[in-house]
Amino acid sequence: MLADAAPWYLPVLALTMLAWLGAGSLEPRLRARPRLHGLYLGLPVLMLTGLVVHRANALFSLHADHTEVALYLGSSASSMEKLRLLFTGNGGVEGAMVALVVFALASPALPSLRKASESTKRLVRNGLMAHNAAWVLLGMLLLLPTDAHAAGTSLPSNPTLPVPSWSVFAGIVLFTLLVMMAGELLAGTSRMAANQDTKTLVQRAMLKTWIAGTLAWMAVFQSDVFTTAWWPRPAHDPRSHAALLVVSYATLVSMFHAPLVEVEHRFSHHPRQSRTLAGGLLLAAVVVFLVTLQTLSFVPLYGDGMVAVLTAWRLVATMFLACGLLMMFPLVGYDAAQRPEAWWFRIGWLVLIAVGPLLSATTWLLVPGMFMAAAALVLFPLFVEAPTRPVAASRVGFLVVLGVLVALWAVVFTARGVLLSSLLSLLVANLALRALLSRWTASSGVETSA
Repeated sequence: MLADAAPWYLPVLALTMLAWLGAGSLEPRLRARPRLHGLYLGLPVLMLTGLVVHRANALFSLHADHTEVALYLGSSASSMEKLRLLFTGNGGVEGAMVALVVFALASPALPSLRKASESTKRLVRNGLMAHNAAWVLLGMLLLLPTDAHAAGTSLPSNPTLPVPSWSVFAGIVLFTLLVMMAGELLAGTSRMAANQDTKTLVQRAMLKTWIAGTLAWMAVFQSDVFTTAWWPRPAHDPRSHAALLVVSYATLVSMFHAPLVEVEHRFSHHPRQSRTLAGGLLLAAVVVFLVTLQTLSFVPLYGDGMVAVLTAWRLVATMFLACGLLMMFPLVGYDAAQRPEAWWFRIGWLVLIAVGPLLSATTWLLVPGMFMAAAALVLFPLFVEAPTRPVAASRVGFLVVLGVLVALWAVVFTARGVLLSSLLSLLVANLALRALLSRWTASSGVETSA
């Protein structure tokens, strides 16, 4: 197996992906050295493709010491079974990683960037390289077991598991697309403070993410996530665990971060923006705490009464400590966003949702509260900073939507119900935001522009 024949391969691959995390600063410096620049861009693609080729060779050759061959195929598997396992097993995950790095490199050719400047295209590519490299590394930790590339030991003499169906491959494609589109949104919104070259990219990526996210949530709710049986071992099924992580992350990017970037662009120099930031932080803390406490009331594993209150407080305090540290970044030069402190506050949420479950399963207790708080925060700036003429309508709209959110939250009796109601609340808030922005644009035109 690869890990036995070439023990250096996986560490070198990890280092190349780590190098991509610094694409924003490394890639421009390497352009003056074409060979080194080409190696920097192409090596991850070649090495990840090498993983897929090596696995395909092992499956089609029916290597007896290959774990997937022993568990799924045996010695009499048909070519169709081998092919299906390649696409639905660990080979499908590795293929998804290849797709992520290729998409990052090919992003300047996206139709949404056709009218963008060359500098914008390069910046989007570098942003996607860093974003997708981070997700490749996360995927290696979450989805590929330690023996995925090593010869198996104590393997069964006959297959013990059925070959997964093609629906598994469809799921891999769906969640890979979600990661790609979330990367488009982050890379695109990072440029909107400077110009509108990426506005089309962001709008199309948001629409695609909403559609794919709906399908992804439908698939996630077919599993046992957030049920009583799931909480003791959230990561017992790595793929459903990774699916929940990806769709939660993509939901916050497309329904929390990206809409607020648009709002901040419209009210970029509003005199009340400091009040919006302070009030939003307080509102988020209160909502996340209350919803997390409600979630804990349906999860006996973490105690009840004062124990649950202290657990909720500890989780929220840890979350806001991490976000607060990221909000210090504008002081050291990372201040290119329209409202840099608010930008890094939201990035803190995204980092927490992506990395937190790897560190502690209790991070999942925060997710419904984060969705509910995001629902309030996407409307809060408009309530505080709405232009003069439609301000009454904005307040009425805010209160109506708030009433709907509270109603959704109050009628649930399970942890899964809290998650679903928070998700629906975020959807309602985004639809209300679209309606209010359209109305304000029509009624006050220049008054709402940046």
